[in-house]
Amino acid sequence: MAFISIEFLIFIALVVVTYYTLPHRFRWMLLLVASYVFYATLSIQFIPLLLISAAFTYVTGIWIEKQETKQQKKRVMLGGIIVLLLALGFFKYLNFVNDTLREVAAVIGLNYAVPYQDIVLPLAISFYTFQAISYLADIYFGKQKAERHYGYFSIFFSFFPQLVAGPIERARKLLPQFKTEQRFDVANITYGMKRIAWGFFKKTLIADRLAPIVASVYDSPDPTGSQLVVATILFSIQLYADFSAVADIAIGCARMFGIKLTENFKQPHFATSIADFWNRWHITLSMWLRDYIFIPLCKGKKKRGEIYVAIIITFLVSGIWHGAAWTFVIWGFLHGFYRVFSDYTKHPREKMASIVRIDQHPALHKWWKIAVTFLLVCFSRVFFRSETVESAFQNGLLFVSPASWNPFSLFQALELFSLLDLVIFTVFFVVVQLFHYIERKHVCTWKWLSARPFPARFAAYTFIVLSIIVFGMTGGGFIYGGF
Repeated sequence: MAFISIEFLIFIALVVVTYYTLPHRFRWMLLLVASYVFYATLSIQFIPLLLISAAFTYVTGIWIEKQETKQQKKRVMLGGIIVLLLALGFFKYLNFVNDTLREVAAVIGLNYAVPYQDIVLPLAISFYTFQAISYLADIYFGKQKAERHYGYFSIFFSFFPQLVAGPIERARKLLPQFKTEQRFDVANITYGMKRIAWGFFKKTLIADRLAPIVASVYDSPDPTGSQLVVATILFSIQLYADFSAVADIAIGCARMFGIKLTENFKQPHFATSIADFWNRWHITLSMWLRDYIFIPLCKGKKKRGEIYVAIIITFLVSGIWHGAAWTFVIWGFLHGFYRVFSDYTKHPREKMASIVRIDQHPALHKWWKIAVTFLLVCFSRVFFRSETVESAFQNGLLFVSPASWNPFSLFQALELFSLLDLVIFTVFFVVVQLFHYIERKHVCTWKWLSARPFPARFAAYTFIVLSIIVFGMTGGGFIYGGF
């Protein structure tokens, strides 16, 4: 039962109706059953792993809290985190390590006999593992009390709207909302429906329409440089539309229960620097990496070089989290390098901006920084999208080749679209940008729309729904669902 399906819409409607007809003391049972039913429809074979992981984290959290000394608490916390990471490592990274050792052995002339293991990656394991780690760490640091009610804790661990692809929530935000009696609120229902519809819009009219076009280039043995450039830019749009769509659906579903999830995106392709980009893209992961990797690594360090090493390590962890392949490691390193280089060259760049006087034109300067940041992000996504390191470097060279950016060749590369597909994509891409513009001016597009006259609101909502029905395409699952 995928998010983008009639079955899911019926499922969420039934759960919401039942939720508000039940007394508050029984609602946690409904949400827990609904969460496991939803997960079972997608990956029933890994229900036992989800149950064991939740039980282990629950018991470990209480065990941490019962320790008398800080050192004892730390040992239990680290032990719990190691077990969680070993489970994640077995399913996600065993073959990656295995293949790497085999290649190293071949280079130095050794015989490495451990065969490839046929291991299926459990759905959502990366997300719920990081959520579990943050829970144990917060108990150790005194930011969170260990939850004693196993039912509420289990919902926190497996809440179906955000289980598959985030946001990665903290217990101190989510648990109190489950315990609070949520009263039926029409505003929550209508807002949730709007966010779900908007997620469907971005997924079916942008992401899934671009997916086959991007694949046709990246799966081609000899794409032209201009095709590679266009496909990479389109992939950046596809990835944003795909991932922000699942976040919209998750936030919308949760809001219908009165639960507020963390916004995971704030128009990242309008970022003016790499640091700004990571404050806007996959925000909950960025905050997780900051709080549980970067800050602990920087503890007691004051030298700039030591801080830079911590930045690189943090982004390498981000790369490894995204996928068990060297392409993701390189992608993570690139973003770490971008971040370090940006900080190291901050003053020379400001001086250069003053010399060429672009800083005297704030709007032009801002859009220049947005364009440079977007292109840097696009270049990194060559490695994110490529299947092998060899093809990634080949594609990277094509991306930066001046010939690939020839305007005439770029225009020819648009032949990747049929004329009809190009028109349809352009129309709906402009609609998304219009929503973004309203959001930049008025904070919340949906609040702005709610203040418009009824005919305008009705026309906007009807356009969104009819566009999905008439022009929407359904491809595979969400890209981040595979992480």
